[in-house]
Amino acid sequence: MNRQDRIPFTLNLLILALALGGLAINGLLLIRHVTGGGLAGCGGGSSCEELLNSRWSQVLGLPVTGFGCVVYLALMVALTARGWRLFSACLGLLAGAAAWFVFVQAVLIGRFCPWCMTAHGISIVLLGCGTLAMQGHAPAALKTIGLSAAAAVVGISMLQVLGPLPVTHRIDEMHAAPASRATAIHARGSGRKVEFDGGRKTYDLSVLPHLGPTDAQRVMVEYFDYSCDACQTMRGYLDTLLARHPADICVVVLPVPLERACNHALDAGDIEHPGSCEIARLALAVWRAKPAVFAGFHASMLEGVSPPAARRQALALIPQAELDAAIHDPWIDELIQANILDWVAFSDGTRKLPQLLITGKRVLHGLPSNEADFIRVLERELGL
Repeated sequence: MNRQDRIPFTLNLLILALALGGLAINGLLLIRHVTGGGLAGCGGGSSCEELLNSRWSQVLGLPVTGFGCVVYLALMVALTARGWRLFSACLGLLAGAAAWFVFVQAVLIGRFCPWCMTAHGISIVLLGCGTLAMQGHAPAALKTIGLSAAAAVVGISMLQVLGPLPVTHRIDEMHAAPASRATAIHARGSGRKVEFDGGRKTYDLSVLPHLGPTDAQRVMVEYFDYSCDACQTMRGYLDTLLARHPADICVVVLPVPLERACNHALDAGDIEHPGSCEIARLALAVWRAKPAVFAGFHASMLEGVSPPAARRQALALIPQAELDAAIHDPWIDELIQANILDWVAFSDGTRKLPQLLITGKRVLHGLPSNEADFIRVLERELGL
């Protein structure tokens, strides 16, 4: 093979390798989406999870990573069959999609998914290599690439912005409510008892932190982490729901810190939320010491404060001696561990927060697409 033959051969080999890499990444993300690994929440704690959980992960209800797999496969077929028109169209589609989703991450979400950005980087490198490989078909190939890229940007953006909102939440039937002695702390107390899963899970409203009146007809239970982005969003949604039905709904709020200092159930791949154990303990201490101020403190903790700032806010509400005594109450650590056991049991493979026990065996994992959708879903589930 002479030098002139080696250059296009090496270039085509590089293009094929890049396409296989892009296909592998899209395939991995597609599997996570389809199997539930990409359902909304902070279980994994990563930016990739947030993007996979968002409305921007789907087009017409189908995962965008599925479309990516199809385009990469078509590109490889076109490369081996020397179909330059299809090849250039695939390059344009990949480049246009990359441009749109980089914009989504940078502007609309404000966080970057490393896996997604790697796939987008592959698309851009492919564009450069592919353009070099089709020098003999320019400028027709460049025109096809440009038109395909424009079609991808306009088509995807219009469908995602103006099209039907995808389902980004999941409501399951509870599979295995833990009924062990370790989780019995939720039922400990002499107040009103609320049962889920046919009585396998019981919560006492007199001792557990909650929002809304204890005599409300409908009681839900939220498992969450104060430092979880999706949980912080859920707080606003629940505030709106409670404001619409102030006498009808009570929400028990149970922190599940996503930090290994107190949560040994985290998987190796889970990203920790530093300080979440301390903030959860402070919030529960505030509840134990002075329940009347808990709602305001709970709301402020869901604004992303640091542990030192959280302690300062707690001390502004409760004298230091009382706060320190409450923090050292064994009830706090026992409750957190029971919450973690429930989180693992209710996750059913999703490992996400927030989790919202609605009624009976019904559990909401993650967030609907927006607040209006959340209100609609919850009012339907609660019969309001």
